[in-house]
Amino acid sequence: MNDGVNVTPSAPKVRQVLALLALRANGTVPLHQLVEELWEERPPSSAATTLQTYIYQLRKLPGLNLETTPGGYRLSVPRDSLDSIRFAELAGRGRQAMEDGRVAEAADLLHEALAVWRGPALSDLAPGPIVGIDALRLAEQRYEVLEERIDADLMLGRHHRLISELTALAADNPTREGLHAKLMLSLYRAGRRPDALEVFQRIRRVLIRELGLEPYSELQWLHQQVLAGDRGLDLPAGRVVGRAVYPAATAAQEPVKLPADVPLIGRDAELAKVGQMLREPAGQGPTCVCVAGAPGVGTTSFTVALAHRLADAFPDGRLYVSFGDPATPRTVGDVLGELLEAIGHVRAGLPAEVAERAALLRAWTAGRRVLLVVDHVSDAHQVTPLLPEDSRSAVLVAGYRRLYGGHFGTPVDLSPIGPEQSLELFFGALGRERLLGDGSARLMLDLFGGLPGPMAEAVGLLELRPHWSVRQLVDWMSRDRPTAPTHERPHPFHHVRRRCGGLDPRAGDALVKLAGEADEVLTVEQAARILDMGSDAAEEFLEELVEFFLLEVDLVRDGSSERYFQYRMPRLLRMALRTASVGAFV
Repeated sequence: MNDGVNVTPSAPKVRQVLALLALRANGTVPLHQLVEELWEERPPSSAATTLQTYIYQLRKLPGLNLETTPGGYRLSVPRDSLDSIRFAELAGRGRQAMEDGRVAEAADLLHEALAVWRGPALSDLAPGPIVGIDALRLAEQRYEVLEERIDADLMLGRHHRLISELTALAADNPTREGLHAKLMLSLYRAGRRPDALEVFQRIRRVLIRELGLEPYSELQWLHQQVLAGDRGLDLPAGRVVGRAVYPAATAAQEPVKLPADVPLIGRDAELAKVGQMLREPAGQGPTCVCVAGAPGVGTTSFTVALAHRLADAFPDGRLYVSFGDPATPRTVGDVLGELLEAIGHVRAGLPAEVAERAALLRAWTAGRRVLLVVDHVSDAHQVTPLLPEDSRSAVLVAGYRRLYGGHFGTPVDLSPIGPEQSLELFFGALGRERLLGDGSARLMLDLFGGLPGPMAEAVGLLELRPHWSVRQLVDWMSRDRPTAPTHERPHPFHHVRRRCGGLDPRAGDALVKLAGEADEVLTVEQAARILDMGSDAAEEFLEELVEFFLLEVDLVRDGSSERYFQYRMPRLLRMALRTASVGAFV
């Protein structure tokens, strides 16, 4: 708007450019991001000229301050002129008020923040990949603030007026467990216990049918308290409930928050070994074991399956958290918040500082035997704030790379499964007839190298395309593609690309170059020549790739007492990187 007149451009592409500049207001938007937003991975040859035309059209808009900067463009706006900035500032003030115990003020500020929204973010735009992700981010932020505002209203005893709103929200979000928990509590406090119990049964049916999951521990605990008519759920007369909508979990309750167990093939020995390591107290501090391996070797499935088998050793709780994609990992504070929610705290009542959240977790674990499963870890520093207090507790880490540190015991490298187990996986899913007779079984064994993750993705793709032979699958995997595979359907390269995304961008580019020019067996001298660097630098780089399980190492003897290393890039890794453009996974 300019002086009350809507000056928003009508051309779709120009609106996309304006949207991206506004989302990054007062910061530079690089040219490559604008090109990707407009044309994704297929820009026309005239992209630069066309983009300049769009920028020229925007500069003609009255009141728009659009500057050219080195490498991009910058839209300068006053801080109070964008709804997104206004929303973030009000939400931040509301959260701070909640932290300070000023619940009524917090509720008012969070109400005011939500009132800034006039509908779904960027709903009048056909977004590209970058703006589309930002729209999803803004929508998730709105839901987070909405739940925090509802928490504040519950603390103020406004459960009667919340019931209709929460009923509609729960219907629109049938698997969002936090909303259903708040609806259950509101109904219970309003004297409608049968309706509260029906809410639990409804979401339980949906979760089992859609996801194969039971409700998480807080919701199950709330269900039990409603069944028992626990007076601890009532709002104390004449005052606000301190910092938690729900009472914190007690020692008598065993919080269990684990993904569904999955059957493992060929892992009995490793399960027994690591299980024994976790059962033995470390002496000082909790036992901490890191399991790592090649991309797709199955560290997540392994650690989750083991946690399901250790209920007797850790009777006071077994909790799972993940740091997510290594390219954009979650913060330690966010992961701590998830753990604290699992044991009964409410996110809106948690302290903001990581150290304070870590202290809360340690205080709860003191005197308890708890197992924490921490997935997708790429740095030992991510684990340190999560360590329990009691030496009888344990932490089981699934790492993207080998980790070291004072709290880690003996690391465990998870090896690929053997040929017989690989064939068992393929035959069990696809049948013997589809793999025998034309050498397909041998082709699959050679290509996937005993990695269960890529094998399962390949099986999933062949099940979606039953008319394909295995050789057609391999041919399809070998074709050059400018973009990385999406997770909308199975793809054997998902695990490799995800692991490579955790590398420094320059290291990722160098790895793609090695995959394109090197043979399967690689020496330091060959790597130095391909990458145009000194031998010492090349050796350091190759050893870093070994730490990420992206290269394998062979010890070679030349007939004398001398020995040296040579490196090997697995076939699947080379294929995944040779079909990717440089930086496609970063």
